[in-house]
Amino acid sequence: MFDITRAILQRWRMATAIFFCVMALTVLWIAITPREYRATATLLFDNRAPDPTGGKSNEATGESMLATESRILQSEVIARKVAERLGLFKNPAMRARWQEQTNGNQSFEGWISRSVQSGLQVSPSATGNTIDVSYRSLDPQRSALMANSFAQAFNDARLGISNEFAQRFAAWYKKQIAASEQRMEKAQARLADFQRAHGIVATGAIDAESTRLSELSSKLSSAEAVAAEARSRAAGGANMPDIQSSGVIQGLRAQIAAKSAEISQMAAELGPNHATMRAAQQQLRQMQDSLAQETGKMSGTLAAASSAASANQGTMQALLDQHRGRMLSLAADRGKLAVLESNVESARKEYEAQTEQFSQLHATSTAPSLNIVRLDIAEPPMIPNAPNIGVRFLMMTMVALMLAIGSVILAEWLSPRVRSRNTVTYLTGVPLLGQADLRVNGKQLRIEGGNWS
Repeated sequence: MFDITRAILQRWRMATAIFFCVMALTVLWIAITPREYRATATLLFDNRAPDPTGGKSNEATGESMLATESRILQSEVIARKVAERLGLFKNPAMRARWQEQTNGNQSFEGWISRSVQSGLQVSPSATGNTIDVSYRSLDPQRSALMANSFAQAFNDARLGISNEFAQRFAAWYKKQIAASEQRMEKAQARLADFQRAHGIVATGAIDAESTRLSELSSKLSSAEAVAAEARSRAAGGANMPDIQSSGVIQGLRAQIAAKSAEISQMAAELGPNHATMRAAQQQLRQMQDSLAQETGKMSGTLAAASSAASANQGTMQALLDQHRGRMLSLAADRGKLAVLESNVESARKEYEAQTEQFSQLHATSTAPSLNIVRLDIAEPPMIPNAPNIGVRFLMMTMVALMLAIGSVILAEWLSPRVRSRNTVTYLTGVPLLGQADLRVNGKQLRIEGGNWS
């Protein structure tokens, strides 16, 4: 079809009427469309927040964590908490609507939860650790109230879930701790009975007995050396250098020698029966008796020392033999003692580990908050989220233009008119020779064109 532009210009009234009719309907459509408001609350999941229990966090991070939290936010559990928080379960109007719409075929709680969820929109952040909780409603106050209610209900439910899990595990660990404590007490009792039966004072006594055996062996060697030396001294009698070198013995020998020399001089002048000679001889005999007594006394001392050293050697030997026998009996039970000690240590470690885990779970079950923070609180929006008036006007303007142009083209196709030379040639198949303008210009008839061959 040719000369569409001329056809549109010729039928401008029709195109304009269609365009303005469509735009009028658009204005009416926008006017009667209910205004929908959207309020948004933002939750921050701060993984850097300190753990009040002092333990390590096992929660996932990144996209998987946000996806899990978003799924919890959209669950029916959160919706029921919101409905309960707002008192919808006790609202007679809501119950009447439920009866009217479902005729009692669905549960009232489930219907309320699905109704509450209808305006919820959860949008996890693609680059951070935040989740936007949005709610759409015809009432701006209600949209803000529902968004904040969902955020608060999620925070409470998330804390409740964490505490509930911790309480369950804590109760289970409490039973395990009691069983571990009983096992540890039984292991300690078996070890104590074994030590008592074999005379072991404390754990590690076998090593102590080995040390004592070494000490007794060293003492026995020293006692043998001392006894041998004492016997050697005692065997020499009065000729022992220790006796001969004694100051008392040497003094007595010197006195005897001096007295003997004196008697020899007196014998040249005095007779044997002279009183002075007799007195001198009596003194010499006393000195000799003193020397003999002192020598005997020192010999007895050496003999006593030898006997004492021999007795000490015998005692050390008896103690060593006795301790060796004890070590032999303990060595036979060393494996059993090691097993009992290992059982006690294993039971103690298990008990301590479970006690520590129980303490952490107990602290988690009573923790005041999680690492979830309400970053933004939803406020009643001033501008509706829908309908988008600008987009609708732009879209309907394009539709109106296309509809107006399409209507003109359709009218031209149904009722074609000759509007140019090309149209005549196209419709008749005959070359155009000229063009006559039959419009009256004054009183003359003007002829245009006319190419004669």
